[in-house]
Amino acid sequence: MKNDNSTAARAARRQYLIAECSAQRMQIGREVSTLRAPSMLSGGGIMESLTSGNLKGPLAIAGMLIGLIAARPGKFMPIMATAMSVFKLAQSSIAMLRKR
Repeated sequence: MKNDNSTAARAARRQYLIAECSAQRMQIGREVSTLRAPSMLSGGGIMESLTSGNLKGPLAIAGMLIGLIAARPGKFMPIMATAMSVFKLAQSSIAMLRKR
């Protein structure tokens, strides 16, 4: 008699745990898909955000601060000019690839 109750209790517990694990898997799946596709949250990925102009103001301020802090006359300016040229080239390349 006691064995039948424990078997039924174990079966009920097993069904409960299966349902709970299924719910957890579904929740984790939603969270992972949200992390994999940032376009669901912000309307685009990281590159789209950087090249669309949404961050133009903060990037300009950050660039000015970096320039004021790090730029010593004659040492850092050529590196900054090269980096800016590479960034502009990457932006135009991405825009050209989008049009295709």
